[in-house]
Amino acid sequence: MKKYILGITLGLAVVVTGITACSKSSSSTPQPSNPTTPTNPTTPTNGNASVSIKGFAFSPASVNIKVGNNVTWTNEDTAPHTATDNGTEFDSGSLATSATFTHTFTKAGTYTYICKIHSSMAAATVVVSN
Repeated sequence: MKKYILGITLGLAVVVTGITACSKSSSSTPQPSNPTTPTNPTTPTNGNASVSIKGFAFSPASVNIKVGNNVTWTNEDTAPHTATDNGTEFDSGSLATSATFTHTFTKAGTYTYICKIHSSMAAATVVVSN
């Protein structure tokens, strides 16, 4: 009888230990190793502006320039991207790694642009003032 009780106690201890070990949570969701956060908008300048495409984001997400100046986008990702105005003002076409696209703005306004290849890359802006 003592062996039977010892066997049941030992069996229960193994089950409780197994349940406890399995119920401990660990984050198995993979996280980006170095996520990129777009930087804040630039202040209006009398010169040209540059936008990096890196980490599937436009950085800075908004630039401010004067009429007659330009913005140059540079793809620093390994994937291709576009810089495409939601209107019809500009469209870079597909930019391979290290490729650049420059557009000169001739009219004041706010231009919202996207990457046509990656829908999550949206709502970046170029603000052009007189």
